[in-house]
Amino acid sequence: MDSSAHQPVLLAHDTLVMQQITGFMSNDFDILDATGQQAIGHVSTSGGGLSHLVAGSRSLDVADADGSPLLHVEDPMSLGFDHFRLSTPEGAPLAEVTSRFALFSTRVRITMADGTDLELSGDMLGLDFEFQVQGAVAARVSRKWAGLGRGVLGRSRYAVGIEPTVPAQLRLAIIGGCIVLDLIRRKKQNQG
Repeated sequence: MDSSAHQPVLLAHDTLVMQQITGFMSNDFDILDATGQQAIGHVSTSGGGLSHLVAGSRSLDVADADGSPLLHVEDPMSLGFDHFRLSTPEGAPLAEVTSRFALFSTRVRITMADGTDLELSGDMLGLDFEFQVQGAVAARVSRKWAGLGRGVLGRSRYAVGIEPTVPAQLRLAIIGGCIVLDLIRRKKQNQG
């Protein structure tokens, strides 16, 4: 990212609260600051209504507080392990995300376009996760109870703590990884 360019508000925060705001045919989130009060970004489901009915939420966009697009998350139809693509708003590849086999946990590999690998691993209940780069923790994610009303509606709330030294492209991949986690969780719930 060009250091002379405007730094997106979303990427300047080390703590994010991702609050799901819709649930039936979309997977929209508000991304809030550490207090959980001020919106600093938004995730919205894109694509046509027919694709949502047939395949679920398969394409999502992340925007900064001012509405500027930052990231596109795509869940193409695939057989076997879940596979997702992260790209810039212009369509340039940012990362490939693939779920991995794990008996009693959740494991996801994120391979950045430059070859850097992030490993996402978490408990089997889907409550706590870590993003690691070469064994160093880049971010921690904790799924928080959103309250009885939101819980009954199947809405999620994630607290994401990102290490201050993590660069912008990895921050985008971490945000995309959190969205992917929620998509994987929803697929598992729908299957069982």
